[in-house]
Formats: sequence, C-alpha cells, structure tokens
Amino acid sequence: MNKEQYNLIAIDIAKDSLQVYHDDKSESVTYNPKGLAHLCRAIGKLKKPWVICEATGGYERPLMALLYAKGITVTLVNPARVRAFAKSEGIRAKTDPIDARVLLRFAQEKSLQPTPPPEPQNQELAALMDRRSHLTEQLAREKNRRQKGDPFIGKSIARMIIVIEDELQILDQKIRELIDTNCELHANSQIFLSVQGIGEVTAWTLLAYLREIPHLGRNQLVALAGLAPFNRDSGKSSSKRSIQGGRAKVRKCLYMAAQSAALYNPVIRDYVARLRERGKPYKCAIVAAMRKLLIHLQSLLKNYKKCLA
Repeated sequence: MNKEQYNLIAIDIAKDSLQVYHDDKSESVTYNPKGLAHLCRAIGKLKKPWVICEATGGYERPLMALLYAKGITVTLVNPARVRAFAKSEGIRAKTDPIDARVLLRFAQEKSLQPTPPPEPQNQELAALMDRRSHLTEQLAREKNRRQKGDPFIGKSIARMIIVIEDELQILDQKIRELIDTNCELHANSQIFLSVQGIGEVTAWTLLAYLREIPHLGRNQLVALAGLAPFNRDSGKSSSKRSIQGGRAKVRKCLYMAAQSAALYNPVIRDYVARLRERGKPYKCAIVAAMRKLLIHLQSLLKNYKKCLA
C-alpha cells in the first residue's frame, strides 16, 4: 500500500491512556469509552486515516476492535522493532509522547502492511486458549507446592488442584464445541490431528495463534513461528546459528509435538535419527523436526484448499 495516500496516526497505548501523535501534534486521551469516542471523531475527520500502534499484551484489543468497526486501517507492530529503531536513532528517553513520535517515524520509514481484522471465532478461540494457558501454569505451580509445601496446607492445595482441573475440563469442552461449530476451524483441526505427533492442544494452538499458515511462504511461516535459524557470521568467524523471536506460544507447543513425533511418527523419527547420526545435538534435531512438521501441516492445508477451489 502507498503510505503517501494516507494520514498516518501513531497511538501509544497504556492501561489508562492513549497518546496520539499526528502532524507534529500530540494529544493524550483517556482509555475509556468517552476517550475512545473522542478519538474516533477526531480520526474520522481525516482523509484516509491509517492508525499504527504496538502490541501491548491485550490492552490494544478494545482500541483495535473499535477502529475495525469504523472501517479504519490499522497496523499492529512489534514493540521490540520500534524500540530498536529508537535506539538506532539515538533516542534513549522513553515517555508516552516520545514513544508516539518514534512510532510515527517508524511507520513513515518502514514498509508496513495493514493488520487484517480477526474473525470473531478466532478471537474467541484465542481468548479461551489464553485462559487455558493461565490455568495450566497455575496448576503446575500448585502441584509443585504440593510436593514441597508444608503438610498443614496440603488439603488446601489439593482442593485448589481439583478446582483448576475441573475448570480446565470446562474450557476444553468449550474449545471443542467452538471448533466443531465452525466448518473451517473443524476442517483445519482434523487436518492437523491427522499427523502423528499433533494432539488436540497443538492443533488448538495453531488455530488460535497461527491462522496465517495457508497464506504465507515457507520461509515467512517458519520465521513467524520463531523457527528460522539466523546466521551469526563476521569475517572469517562463523558462530552457531540460533532461533529467536516469533510467536512463543506456537514454538513452545510445536516443541512438545516434535518430541512426540520423534517417538511415534515414522517420518519424523527417521529424520531426527539421521540428524543425530550426523552429530547434531538433540535440541537442534528437534527444532529441525518442528520446522518439518510445520511445513508439512502448511502443505496439507494448502492442498485441502486447492481441492475446495
């Protein structure tokens, strides 16, 4: 898209306020229905507005939902990229007005694409999976306390474990019902589950957090999942490659799936065995298996969509 045709607006998002920067003018509005209504009125007066904001762990969702409802173009960017850009420009200070200005300069100088609005089913699935992750972490903590805790609180810990496990069962059932009532989610889920090593939780994670699978090239997909090995070479020195970035929730789930596939999936098992025979460390072989699994899942999805076309 040609940014020259748009009015770029940078919004730095905090818990209780929004710092808006546009045309060398900065304004702070409260992050509540009244402030959002004022913001939308102001943006609506501009010709072809394009809002740029950072991912903030969920605080951005009400703002983005409202902007999408108003038909306003939105791009959500990685805050680490913006901070690195600020450092490259020699900007060390960090305040909301400064962050908003840096965000606008970043948008003006970088090649950005609009972030498409999520489908309601995907939003609900992601919310349910987020909650499931919270409860799973809490369950692990309670089980650790049971092993190391004082016996006087053992009964309290046991009751809490039962409550969390019951809530997890309810959540899992809601997730299954959501997927089963949506044709696309159900079909994609069945494709994922057809691969040995991919279980329900991995399939749900991919559906919730990596919905771009069929629309990206292989290298883009691998980088988005955080599985692309980056070179660290300089002159005659060549350091070990490593993976970084990407979507941690997807990478974590794929790691568990690859470990299972290395035991029960004949193709992945032989692939990992060959890598180990060549002297590759176990974790390197598993990461390679993760990439192979992800690319295979993408191929299955693309072939399925071609059959439907």
